[in-house]
Amino acid sequence: MNNSDTKHFVLVHGAWHGAWCWEKVTPLLEQMGHEVHALDLPGLGDDPTPIAEITLDAYVNAVKDVILSIDHDVILVGHSMGGLIITQTAELVPDKVRALGYLAAFSPADGETLFQHAMADGKSHVTRFNQVNEEEGYFTVPSDKLPECFYGLCSEEDTRNAIARLRPQPLAPLMQPVNITPENYGRVRRCYIECTKDQALTWPMQQKMQKNARLDALFTLETDHSPFYSCPSDLVDCLLRL
Repeated sequence: MNNSDTKHFVLVHGAWHGAWCWEKVTPLLEQMGHEVHALDLPGLGDDPTPIAEITLDAYVNAVKDVILSIDHDVILVGHSMGGLIITQTAELVPDKVRALGYLAAFSPADGETLFQHAMADGKSHVTRFNQVNEEEGYFTVPSDKLPECFYGLCSEEDTRNAIARLRPQPLAPLMQPVNITPENYGRVRRCYIECTKDQALTWPMQQKMQKNARLDALFTLETDHSPFYSCPSDLVDCLLRL
């Protein structure tokens, strides 16, 4: 593959997770000659940022720094909560983003928060079972609900390894509204990869998010909330089409 065919992916994980969740996707893309940049958001994965210091701006700045370190335009992919982050990031650096890829992700409209959509998703296992620690500013999902919530079609080994690496999700970023405009965010190509058997961000809510984003393309995976484990090859096929 020559340099002109190389795609540069920036992969943004969702709540509780870290860059580790892309561990099966990254080598598949790299074997095809593409470049992959997966980061830990502040306070998640191996990042040590204290919960009290974490805001949506902190998330967005972390992603923006990665994008600005790359000498090419990028395909910016956000999973679940990551959709919130890529939405705001695209507003700030639209000329650097070749396409946005929402993977079973939130896509709030201008002035909206992730929290308001999450709370409206009444059949979501996250909405039904989450446990909030208001004093420390984070929330979790009970351990016995995690497999069916996130990893319903994943192997037992992948599920076990993923659960062991989850961290508490800070609340503050989910309460902050996005600020996007037609002039910036509105001119970036927007694509959505829906997961029709998702128990965390249900398919009806994903369809609402697709309308919010006003898509250029839609792709469908008949899988759970974690296609990076349940069907990584199929996910890569979608990513290459973004």
